[in-house]
Parts: sequence; structure tokens; C-alpha cells
Amino acid sequence: RQLPFDATLARLKPLLEDPERRKVGQNLKYDMSVLRGHGIELRGVSHDTMLESYVLDSTSGRHNLDDLAERVLGVRTILFEDVAGKGANQIGFESVPIEQAAEYAAEDADVALQLHNALWPRLEGEGRLRSVYETIEIPLISVLSRIERNGTLVDGARLRAFSRELAGRI
Repeated sequence: RQLPFDATLARLKPLLEDPERRKVGQNLKYDMSVLRGHGIELRGVSHDTMLESYVLDSTSGRHNLDDLAERVLGVRTILFEDVAGKGANQIGFESVPIEQAAEYAAEDADVALQLHNALWPRLEGEGRLRSVYETIEIPLISVLSRIERNGTLVDGARLRAFSRELAGRI
């Protein structure tokens, strides 16, 4: 009811699929998977703040947007439950009034950019960590998204044989 779904996606698709328009976000693997389900191939992923944080300090706690915003920026964000409720009273995001949904979504985008601006200079100066981030973590976003969407094949016989081998070692 708020925005015509198909028309909105059609307008966004060229921007989201343009590899020259660099994208910065938080947990872009999730966004990539959701968009792919609607026929959009997210291209031009430049930075992911969840991965920046994880590469800088994998043991520092949770790497979700809300926790990172508080830990890195000292900001308490609007929580999903603040706009959609929780438990049995939770509503779908499509039912959130447009004003609240817009504020929530805009804050998420803004906080992701603020986090990138805070984390990237630290990561940029760490040669080995930057290399891990740029050559392993960022390229893996699309690979892991595809694996999660398509699943993987498992060789049952080989898995059982490996299980017997491990049992023998134990």
C-alpha cells in the first residue's frame, strides 16, 4: 500500500545492479540474498561494516548494526522491535506506518555509513587485515549468499566413511 512494489524494484534495479555504483552496508550478504529472491543481482559491493568490524576484532562481541553503533559510535539506534513490536504482538515491516519505517530505514543506512567512516580508516592501516578483508571476506559475500540460496550437495557415503574414520581416531 505504501509504495508499488514492482514499480519500486524496477526503479531501484539499475542502481543496485550497477557495479560502478559502489555500495556500503551492514551484512550485505543478507541484502544480496533477499534482492536475488526478487530478481536483482546486487553488484558493486565495496564495504560491509559487519565484516570490517569482524576482521578488526572478531572477539569484541556482536557485530550487528545496533551493537556496533553503540560500541563504536556511542549511539543507540531505533530497534526493529521499537517499530514492529515483539513476540505475539509483532507486525510485519510492511505494516509499519511509512513515517516510522522511513525513519528506521534511513537511520540504518546513515549508521552503516558512519560505522564505515569510523572502521575503514582503522582497517585501511592494517596491511594484513586489510588484505584478508579485501581478498577473502568481501569476495566471499556473493559466494556465501549463493550457497545459502542454492544449498550444497553432500556425498552421504563419503561423510559416513569420514565419520567412521574420526570415530576410530577418537
